[in-house]
Amino acid sequence: MVGMHPGETPSPRRPDHEVPARPDLGWTSLPPTIGPPRRRRGLAAVVAILTTLAVLGSLGLVGGVVQDLSRPKGSSDEYKFLATVGGHPVRWNPCQQIHYVVNLSEAPSGSIADVEEAIRRVSTDTGISFVFDGSTQEIPQHDRSSYLPSLYGERWAPVVIAWATQAETDIAFHDGEDQFAAVSRPLAPPDGTPQFVSGWVVINAADHNPPGWGSSAYQGPTVLHELGHIMGLDHVSSKAELMEPSGGYVTDFGPGDLAGLELLGRDQGCLREPAVP
Repeated sequence: MVGMHPGETPSPRRPDHEVPARPDLGWTSLPPTIGPPRRRRGLAAVVAILTTLAVLGSLGLVGGVVQDLSRPKGSSDEYKFLATVGGHPVRWNPCQQIHYVVNLSEAPSGSIADVEEAIRRVSTDTGISFVFDGSTQEIPQHDRSSYLPSLYGERWAPVVIAWATQAETDIAFHDGEDQFAAVSRPLAPPDGTPQFVSGWVVINAADHNPPGWGSSAYQGPTVLHELGHIMGLDHVSSKAELMEPSGGYVTDFGPGDLAGLELLGRDQGCLREPAVP
């Protein structure tokens, strides 16, 4: 798998504003494996990083050795899973399509294009097909069930991607001084079967990430990061990976992210689809 998509040139630079963290959450039927969310960087730290990169870029030197500074370097072993059972990651059945719906009521103009591009990238990198079931008025809450027949019929509830204000959901967009751009959670069946069948992504409507893919602080990479959690990836510490809590210095999945997605994807073989209640 490749780390970049056609026409995309990930940049190691961040914009001149703070980048909110993107925490994932555990789920009730499987033990969470995450640590506390990281505090976002302040403006002074961002300016220092960009200044250093600019100086080194003009010299083309790091420690007297010519370096390629076009993007941070990562490793294919830099990935983590939200949960494992018997040494294998908890994942979706890759031989079934993943259905999703979108609530754009609080979203800025251009948001649907970010969702579509993020879905395309996840599908390409996992080999799993996605199906858009249209718009929804649902605003997910923390205890959303994976089975909602009154809303979606006798099937597993589709993944919902929604923009919401804090007044509309009990999913917290803050933890002390930490402010979050988005929160996500994959869902297992109510009986606790260790397999993903649904999930939710809630994007903080009060966050100022602009639509697009201009840097890791833009909305597109934020949505893509959250979909990484939906597929089963946990946070990592490397700034070369999109699954770093604030999105690293990249706008696309890094080599570790891609290696993890491959172990969650189509190449790992089919799973038996859990029966709906």
